[in-house]
This record gives sequence, structure tokens and C-alpha cells, in this order.
Amino acid sequence: MQRNPTMDIPPMLVPYARRIALRDLELFYYDTGAAQAPTLLLIHGLGDEADTWRSIIPSLAQRYRVIAPDLPGFGRSSGPKSGYSLTFFARAMAEFMAALGLQQVTLVGHSLGAMIAQRLSIGLPQLIQQQILISGCLPIKRQFPRRWLWPLLLPGVGELMLAGMRRSRELAFQSLRPFYFNLYELPAREQRFLRRRVWARLCQARQRRATLSALRWLAVDALFRADQYLDLVSECPTPTILMAGDHDMIVAGECIEATEVVLEGRGQYIHLECCGHMPQQECPDQIGELIAELVPAGHDDEADWRNEHSDG
Repeated sequence: MQRNPTMDIPPMLVPYARRIALRDLELFYYDTGAAQAPTLLLIHGLGDEADTWRSIIPSLAQRYRVIAPDLPGFGRSSGPKSGYSLTFFARAMAEFMAALGLQQVTLVGHSLGAMIAQRLSIGLPQLIQQQILISGCLPIKRQFPRRWLWPLLLPGVGELMLAGMRRSRELAFQSLRPFYFNLYELPAREQRFLRRRVWARLCQARQRRATLSALRWLAVDALFRADQYLDLVSECPTPTILMAGDHDMIVAGECIEATEVVLEGRGQYIHLECCGHMPQQECPDQIGELIAELVPAGHDDEADWRNEHSDG
């Protein structure tokens, strides 16, 4: 049995694979090029990696420059042994954007990535054109961690729990069930990919440390920094789209609804039917179409579309 599987790159994304050295990190990322096209920066969630966008990157690349990094400590990126706070992630992404010279970006964040996107929009509003937050937002109301998360928050206990999931590949795969409306209704190729990938994540010590550290910092934020985030979000001028599945068991819809209210006309909430916490995997075509509707593709692309659909 292979004990330390590598995170292979999905074949359709191989041409886009890149690495970049930052001050204290080396990040793996995808970049579809097309520097003249509008830029989408896709930020994945906790315990995931850039491959979570694998089903929508190829179609989006026809209209946009799509950039999707592995966050520090996750996937194929390096990271410290601890300290995976929202501030740490936001600073790393700001440095990443500066290194690539990104401006007037549309942020698309999922779960933890949605929180990081909001932090970037608050800190660098001049660089962010709009943000699309999927299955997540900053905690603007004080929240206690859900009961099933408590053991993972305890030092030592969380580490033992993740180690216990490595008893079998099937147990590792079943740990994904709460994140999906119906894990076993995903296409067979997606299930095969996830079986390999969740095992690779659990076998990577760096990713286990990053996951637990980030989870514990998020619990602190939700308990003690909600008022601070409420003030920051209410003052953020960035246009915001909020999306969430109607069967999301991970993120409370009340927090997302409250964010829409706080944004006072600068936010729009889109409900996704028959979908759990992972819309980009469960309904990728719908997510791709929504992004295409929400983000202008540029004058050249619009002119091409008009020519293709004109009557003569």
C-alpha cells in the first residue's frame, strides 16, 4: 500500500500548473494566462486545494484569466508548522497578488476561501472589482463551534482523530459525506478522484497540521472577533455575491443572510437548490454559468459573441 501518495495534477489542468516563490513560502497555482482578459482569483476552502475548481477552470478559461492557488500548507504549497489564521492567509494572498501584478480582480472564494476573499476586499479594496463568496463569509455574529467539531479543536485529540481516519481508504472517503448533498450521487469519475485525494490529504502531515491550525483559529474568530468583523464588513465597498446550497450542513445560512443585510444593497444572495457545501463540485456547470453572468468578460469577448449570434 502506498503510504504517502502525491497529489497528482488533473490532466486538463497540467498546462496551467505553475509555482512561485514568495518571501517565506512557495505556492503552487494554476494560471490560464490570457493577460488581457478579466482576472478571476479562485480561493479554495479548508482542507482542500486548487483542484476543487477542476470542473470549472477549463470553461472559465475561455473568457477569463483564471488563477487558482493552493493556499499555504495545503495541496502542493509549502507552509509553516502553525499560525494559520485568517490574517496569515490574507497576507499570503496579498503577497501572491502583488508578485503576479494582479489588479481589478474578481475574487471567487469557497468556505474558508470566502472569508479570505472578504479580508482581501477589506484590506485592498482598490484591487478588487467584486467578490463571489460561495458557502462561506466572515463571522459577523458570535457563533459557537458546531458540536461535531469540538474534538477536532482540542490539541492532541484532533490529531488523533485525523490519524484514525487513515485506518482505511473507505473511512477516509466517508468523512466527506457531510460536505455534499449526496456524495454517492456524484459522477463516478468524481468519486474516484475524491477517494484518491482525501487519502493523499490525510497522508500529508503538513496538510493535517494546516487544517487543524486553521480550524482552531476560525473558532477563535467566531467567538471573539464577530463585532470587529461586523464593523469591517459593513464599511467594505466591494460589490458582493453570496452563494450557498440549500443543504449545506457546514456553514449556517443565517450568517450568510445576515451578511447580505449588513451589505445594504451591495450584496446579493443566490440560493442553490439540491446542493451541499461544495457547489463547485456538485453543480459545476451552474456555478460556471453564474460566474459568466456576473463577471463581464471584456469588450473583445462581447464583440465576438455578438458576431457569432448576429443575423447575417
